[in-house]
Amino acid sequence: MFYRLILLFLLTTSNLAWSADRIAIIDDSNSSFNIGQSGFYLIDNKSELSFDAVTSEKYAKRFLPINKDFLQLGIIQGNIWIRTEIAVRTSQTMPVLLEVNSPRLQYLDVYLPTLYQDQIQAKLGEARPYSNRLIENPNFLFPLPSNAPPVFTIYIRLSSYFPINAEISIKTFSQLSVDSQKSFALTGLLIGTLFVLFLSNVFFFIRTSHPMYLLYGVVIIGIIMLHLAFHGRLGQFLPNELNLQERIYNFTSLACTAALVLFSRLYLNSKHYFPRFDKLLIAVGIADMLLAFFFALAPDFFDPLFLSSIAFFSLILLTILAIAAAIKSIPFSGYYLMARLSLFTGYTIWLMVNYGIIANMTWLQWGLTTAILIEAVTHFLGMIAQTTPPRKGYPETISHYSKTENIDLLSDLSSRLRRQINVINGGLSHIEKNALPQDSDLLLKNSLVATNNLKSLTERIDYIGSLKDRHDIEQKFPIFLNDLIDKAYENFQSLDQDNTLIELNLSKTDHVEILQNAEILQHLLQVIMQEFKHFTDQALAIDIKRHELYRDGLTYLEINCQPLPSRIHINEESFDLGLSYISLLIRHLDGKADLLSNHQLRRFNIQIPIRSHIRHLKNDAMQQNHYEMIVFGQEDHALQQTLSLLQNRSSRIEHFTSLDALLNYLENPEKRSLGAMILIFDNGGHIPHITQQKVRPLMQVEDQCLLVTENVKMSRDYARTLGFDELLASSEINDKLESLLSMLIRKGDRLKSTSTLSRINPLQKEP
Repeated sequence: MFYRLILLFLLTTSNLAWSADRIAIIDDSNSSFNIGQSGFYLIDNKSELSFDAVTSEKYAKRFLPINKDFLQLGIIQGNIWIRTEIAVRTSQTMPVLLEVNSPRLQYLDVYLPTLYQDQIQAKLGEARPYSNRLIENPNFLFPLPSNAPPVFTIYIRLSSYFPINAEISIKTFSQLSVDSQKSFALTGLLIGTLFVLFLSNVFFFIRTSHPMYLLYGVVIIGIIMLHLAFHGRLGQFLPNELNLQERIYNFTSLACTAALVLFSRLYLNSKHYFPRFDKLLIAVGIADMLLAFFFALAPDFFDPLFLSSIAFFSLILLTILAIAAAIKSIPFSGYYLMARLSLFTGYTIWLMVNYGIIANMTWLQWGLTTAILIEAVTHFLGMIAQTTPPRKGYPETISHYSKTENIDLLSDLSSRLRRQINVINGGLSHIEKNALPQDSDLLLKNSLVATNNLKSLTERIDYIGSLKDRHDIEQKFPIFLNDLIDKAYENFQSLDQDNTLIELNLSKTDHVEILQNAEILQHLLQVIMQEFKHFTDQALAIDIKRHELYRDGLTYLEINCQPLPSRIHINEESFDLGLSYISLLIRHLDGKADLLSNHQLRRFNIQIPIRSHIRHLKNDAMQQNHYEMIVFGQEDHALQQTLSLLQNRSSRIEHFTSLDALLNYLENPEKRSLGAMILIFDNGGHIPHITQQKVRPLMQVEDQCLLVTENVKMSRDYARTLGFDELLASSEINDKLESLLSMLIRKGDRLKSTSTLSRINPLQKEP
């Protein structure tokens, strides 16, 4: 008898545990629950079962567990019934919603038999008016009643003549808001990139009047509308119109295919190279456009599989054309082949996911748009290749390069853009499946920086065209040289993906206003930082010094960059967007450049004549008031000399002779409202680098540490190795203290203003 009681207890415990796993629970620790882990489904192929029949004991046993994150059934002719039990156990009253993420779902009915028996509580779906939705959202939402019992059952009926792929979950309203913002940000990122490409095509069309660019602009606009319709973001504009988003989706999918076919004719000049194939392309393009109107006017009349087959057949045709063009070595066919393979592969995988062959909800939502974006960028590169031929009469830039050598430029451009595409593609493919919430924000930031890099490369291409035509950029107002350098550094920080260390050392640049070519000079400095940076923890030092010529107000700017990475070398036979592009900018500014080597140290020396003048501002003292001067050391001649010079400044001065007193001051937040210039003297018997090690953790981002030493043999590089920002010999206090302090203040301001900019960092997987 005792053993029977033990067996009964174990069976009861196991049944309770199993049933708990089959309840969708929302509590204080779980703000979201996927119904796929708790729900059951039943397929009614003939659509003949009523709600009473489905809830009867006869059919209750026929429900099968879903046991996966999303329901993927392909094309089902009848109805799909989903049943799950829900328990809301939050300590505070908060709205909880049912969310069904199912693109192109035609009909969705919600039942709550525990409260309302067989009455339908919500009639949603693309085949019904958008105004039926209780909450405006791209996904289907249903707020769960607040008066529901602790545990209640919900039934959902799905029906659609499109493939059914549904991700069903219950969420709190706050969690829904967070997820919606992420989805909206990703959509904005993709559409923003496509819009930049669209504007580029419009620019090329205005410049060349070639219809190829107009056609591809139509393709990009269609892609944007296709993405918005697929993600349910257009129904709100005409809420009472039935099947609005389905009509837009059908039209744009086939219209984009037709425009892409006709674009391919012009891109590869098929009328000349493939005259018979050209006639087939015309026929396919016209047929696709006519079918686009038919599918838009009567979306219920045609089988959706027929639409997918038409688009797939057109892409196969274009892929065959791309292979033939590559075999025949038609100009620029390599870019076209790469674009066709990207789109064909992406669309094939998307179709397999859509029709239930491959399970990947992330690719279903974002894969097609990502593949199209990669294809669009690749086509963009090829169109650039066709619109930037060498021009005669300008042998000093890129006109002396042959067609083969210009391919090197485009190959270099392709490799640069490919990195940014990989960052965006990687972020989108992992954002749902693999990324944690904190990683999602990092992926969005990384993708945004990659998009900035795409815009930067487009800007370089525009400069090539302007400089090649010898167009001078008008400058209306003078610009301070220091502000120009700061802006270049800030732009570089918004593009940097490698946590690069840049040390800017300025000399005689204060109060200097640039009167001409300031924009190109700023762009040159930005490109130098991007191209000469190190991909390790080694810093790139850029020394900028102004030299006076004392005639007609002319001066020249000397820029030294060291140490150069080993990848930088001069190639006179080809043109790229690295050193060759920098040389192009320098020649446009009538400057000169030399690559110098001293043993293993390589540096790049640039000398550029500038037109400038000196203008002192009345608020210079006010600009330096946000830093206090902290002096640490024993009283001697050098320290007294320093304090006398600091008295001429409007900054607050603090002098400490005890290390403990200095550390206590730095730890006091009430006294640290300003940035700090910390001057450490190596007198008094203390060891400078040990002092610096104790001070450095207490420094703010903008704080700078200057070592003042009597050791004339100590080098500046060694002082920086110890952790100091600069080195000043005691014998040079009168000559260099003021300029060093001004330079360090500007450096601190740059660090403070760019400390929050994003970087490309690898995702850190939590154990």
